[in-house]
Formats: sequence, structure tokens, C-alpha cells
Amino acid sequence: MSDDLAKQLAGYKAQLQQVEAALSTDPENEDLLKLQKDLQEVIELTKDLLSTQPTVATASSDSTNTVVPSHAWQVGDYCMAVWNEDGQFYKAEIEEIDEENSTAAITFMGYGNADVIPLLSLKPLEEGGQADDESGGKPKSKKEIIAQQREYKKKKALKKAQRMKELEQEREDQKVKWQQFNNRAYSKNKKGQVKRSIFASPESVTGKVGVGTCGIADKPMTQYQDTSKYNVRHLMPQ
Repeated sequence: MSDDLAKQLAGYKAQLQQVEAALSTDPENEDLLKLQKDLQEVIELTKDLLSTQPTVATASSDSTNTVVPSHAWQVGDYCMAVWNEDGQFYKAEIEEIDEENSTAAITFMGYGNADVIPLLSLKPLEEGGQADDESGGKPKSKKEIIAQQREYKKKKALKKAQRMKELEQEREDQKVKWQQFNNRAYSKNKKGQVKRSIFASPESVTGKVGVGTCGIADKPMTQYQDTSKYNVRHLMPQ
């Protein structure tokens, strides 16, 4: 899915460049300005979706570059993990460990938010710290944590689905606007004549590409007059 989004993003950027090029010659064109704004919005939305796509972690082939965590973490351990939203550390429980990629799936205590972060970023509990919730009670049971995590994932999936729906609508709107933009490029001018490039293929078989920019591109070229019969002997008296 991320590959498709990347291709679409490249297409939107190419369209934006064409619109901006057209604006350089007609900077006050309202249709072009609106199209530029819409393209910028859909580009930002696509970038946002791309940033939420899971990335494939690649392990280094050089084992000498592998950094070993200073703490031997195990599933079920409590730790201090950073929350990406604010960069602060909160109490969390390790749900799963990926030794190959040196990452851990953790759940923040008292919040139910789940995340996957590098093992190196985990910290032991502060001196005297306890892995209990904010009310001071005992840690939540595994069942409660799983239920919270499931609810969190459900809400996250709904939010993502809504975002995708918005993007799909943006794509459809953008498709129509882009087609309208292209159609206007070939629309009739004030005299009712079709605007054409001088390099467009002529309609008749005798027309020449690039010849006749004054409305005669499809007319045959001026015929060459053979004057060989009018030589000197024809001018001499008989």
C-alpha cells in the first residue's frame, strides 16, 4: 500500500509543477489557483498517510555494528518507555520482544496505548518506582491490558479508515479537476477556433508539422514551378 501511495504522491507533485508553470504566465487565474491549493492539500494528506505506514526494518549485515542493549529485557518486564507524542517517559510493560530487529512491543500502564520502540530506548524503572497505575493500586491484569490494547487498536483503525475515505474523496475530486484543467488547455478560443500546438499532427495527409502557424497548417504547400522549359533557346527568335 505504501508503494501505491508513493506513486500517487509523485503524480500529484508532477501535476502541481505543471499547474505552477501555467500560473507563471497567468498568476491571477482563479481556476489554476484553486487547483494549486487542492493539489497541495492532497499532497500533504498523502504524506501524512505515508508517515503512518509501517516501515520494514533492515538488519545490518555487519554483526560488529550491532549494539547490544545494556539491560537484558524480558517479556513481562516493567520499564520506562518514551511516548512519541510528547517525548516523555512513562511506565510501560513489555508485551513482546523482537530480537532480530532489537525492538519491543510495549503497553503504557494506565493508558493502554501500545507502541513498538527500540530496546535501546527503554529505561529501567526509576529508583523506588513501581509498575502500578496512577491510583496506586496493583498493576492491571493481562486481560485488562489486552482489552485496552484492543480498544485502542480499534479506534486507531477507525481513524485510519476515515482518513483513507477522505483521501479517496480527494483523489476523485482531484481527478475531475485535473481533467477539466487539461480540457481547458484545448478549449476553443474567442473566435471559436481550437487552440493547437504548432507541433500538432496536421489533419490532412499533405499538411506539414510545424509549417503554417496562421491557420494554414492543413493546406498543401505552395507548388514548385518548374521553369526548365523556359530556357535561353525559347527566348531566341525562330
